[in-house]
Amino acid sequence: MSTDDTTPDNTTPDDTTPDDTTPDGLIPAAVLASDAPVAVYGYARAKAGEEGRMLGEIQAIIGLTREEDGCEQYVVHTTPDQPGAFAFYERWSSGAHLLAHVSQPFMQTYFAAIAGLVEGELEAHWLHPLS
Repeated sequence: MSTDDTTPDNTTPDDTTPDDTTPDGLIPAAVLASDAPVAVYGYARAKAGEEGRMLGEIQAIIGLTREEDGCEQYVVHTTPDQPGAFAFYERWSSGAHLLAHVSQPFMQTYFAAIAGLVEGELEAHWLHPLS
């Protein structure tokens, strides 16, 4: 698809970005191809009334994720001031480790489970070290 087919936020009509390899555009191809460590912070907000279910889904993956090869850090935060708001920070040894993570059966189950619980879209912000 040409760049003329993108929307103002650089997504194409089928909700992929031109340089992404995942259908939802969550992980850029350059991140997946990285041999260096990759880091991301993300944000998700549960729909009203779904806060407890979303919390349970998140808690179910934390330990499993931290045990994965290449997981250097995986932390999820919330605040009493904003019930149902979750901030994620992840650091992986490489893009290949991150790809293996999102391909895990438990992560596929997680993504399917939260699809109806999240208000709006999951946000992901890819970080680049200064040195």
